[in-house]
Formats: sequence, structure tokens, C-alpha cells
Amino acid sequence: MKLKKKARMMIVLLIVSSLLSGCGFGETKIEYEPFVKALDEGDMKKGMSASDDGYAFVEQRGIYSTYEQKEDGEHRNTIYQTSEGIYNTKDKSLYGNTTQEVTSAVDSKDNKEEVVYRTNIMYKNGQVQSPESNLDVSYVNLIVDRLKGIGKLKMKPGDDIKKFDQPSTVGYKLTELEFQSIINDKLKIQYDEYGGGSIALHIDSKNGSKQILEVSIVINYKKRNDEGKLVEYISQIHTSFDSHQGNNQDVKQEYIDFKAQYNKKQ
Repeated sequence: MKLKKKARMMIVLLIVSSLLSGCGFGETKIEYEPFVKALDEGDMKKGMSASDDGYAFVEQRGIYSTYEQKEDGEHRNTIYQTSEGIYNTKDKSLYGNTTQEVTSAVDSKDNKEEVVYRTNIMYKNGQVQSPESNLDVSYVNLIVDRLKGIGKLKMKPGDDIKKFDQPSTVGYKLTELEFQSIINDKLKIQYDEYGGGSIALHIDSKNGSKQILEVSIVINYKKRNDEGKLVEYISQIHTSFDSHQGNNQDVKQEYIDFKAQYNKKQ
């Protein structure tokens, strides 16, 4: 069920770059409104192309980078939080697993990588938990079912997507007020300077069966460290979904299995 990541990530970065720079968008009409309406209303059966009985595969890639200038150069630290599981649209819960990896480098040299943990997760009532209470799973940000307010955004299409044989993509550059009311009321990011943010929807319309393939959120901000110096942060949250047809292939049983694995480790 896993989606193709590399090509999709390249397109995501192109779209995000265009959004944050405020250019590179045409006026091609893409029928995105029904999907934005579903996200705005929390209708995850449509938003995630859930199975007939209300279950959907979800995969999320969170990338949280920090850039800090020091005497010996730019220090870059990145947390990669990769999660997947099955979402139950009836009670808005998810059971699955997540892996956290970290990398660090100085001026892009001496890159160090480390797998911090792998664990099962449960998402319910807007909260993510692990049966291993000592692990920090706060970087698993499943906020796609809580995007109230996204329906007010007038998204624009990316004009170069078809060159890469990718799904249609629409995006929106967030003002600080929109970021606060739609995104940060869930993420609770503390910052000193807002550098910009965006939401992009990747929509597949092959064979007339339209669906959201991915929702991408990217935020750039700065926060002062203990010495009062500004440190740059870039947070990316890319949440992917399977097709309705794919979700009708035993995902309910996968949900039951993930739930059993979680409960077994408690």
C-alpha cells in the first residue's frame, strides 16, 4: 500500500518553494473544493478515500530541521518521524507504528545518523500515544482530521506539475493569522518570528476517480535560543493516503492487528 515517495517529495519541495516565494503558479482550474470541504468538516471518509466500512491507510513523513550559526559553521539537526497505520473514520482513531531518526551536521560535513526508536502508536481524541511511555512521540502530528478553517483558503494550482507526470496539485501560502488559526492551534509551536508557511493538496483524478493522495504542510519560523540568538526552524508534515479500492483490501483487519500489537505492549 505504500506510495512512491521520492518523486512525490521532489514535487512537494517544488510546490512549497513556489508557495513561499509567491510565484510560479498558473490559473489552471482544478476541482479541489470538494476535498477542501471534506477536510474543513472533518469528513475523513472522503478526505482519506476510506473503505466502505470506514477504514483508511495513512502514512506520514515528518521532517523537522533546525539551522543554527555557530563559530565553527552552520549546525543542522533534523528529526525524521515516519509513521503509518490504519485510521477508523467512525471514531477518528488510528493504530500503527512510527520510527524516529535524527541526523546532524556542521556545514553539511560529518553527517551523523541515528535511529532513536521504533514503536507502536495509538491516535485518539487528537492525541498520539505509545505503549512505551518513556518515548517522545510528539513529532507524530496527525492533524489532517482537524483542519477546521481550511475551507476559507483559495488555493492555486502548480503550473509545472504535469511535466513530472504527477497528480494535480493546489497550494496556498499561509499568512501568520491563518497559520495560527488553522495549524498552530493544534501544533502549539512557540516562535519569535514567522517566516512563512503553506498547505498543498496533491489530487489524483485518473480514470475519473478523484481523491487526495497527500496533504503537505510546511512551516518556516525562527526562535531565540538561551543566548538570545535566532535559530531557524523548518517543519514539514506530509500525510499520504491510499485509494478507495486499496482501502477496501482488508484494511479493517490491519486496524485490528495494529490495535492488538499496541495493547499487547502496554
